[in-house]
Amino acid sequence: MAWLVAVCASEKRQEAKTALPKAVVVAGGGIESDAHADHDGRPLSLLRAEDIEEVRRSVDFSIPPGALAENLVIEGLRADLEPGMRFRIGTEVLLEIVEKGKRADEPHSYDYRGLCLLPTAGFFLRALQGGTIRPGDPVVEEEDS
Repeated sequence: MAWLVAVCASEKRQEAKTALPKAVVVAGGGIESDAHADHDGRPLSLLRAEDIEEVRRSVDFSIPPGALAENLVIEGLRADLEPGMRFRIGTEVLLEIVEKGKRADEPHSYDYRGLCLLPTAGFFLRALQGGTIRPGDPVVEEEDS
């Protein structure tokens, strides 16, 4: 089973995000109070906990939640996620994957100690249904995505 490890936000773009005890996801937008909440069609970013851990082992230093500028860290999601897939976090929030990684012509302006995972291993999402999410919430893939 998959679960939400961390939910993170920042008030300014191009900086690390801070892990929150809970967050409100706005339908059609992102996390309330996050600088990317109004980003054009992809207001939420996601990294799989497994991808972060793989990199952490190779660099041998800790990578705190949000350090890679991600909004969501989820453990237990399958590796072959693709655009169009949907999943629910908790009982309220329904998200859809819009894009994997960043487009080649789109610069990524933030890194953590030289690490930058969103352009290659990250996913960008939109909220189809909003609500409150908390670390520990279950994450379930929707069957008819």
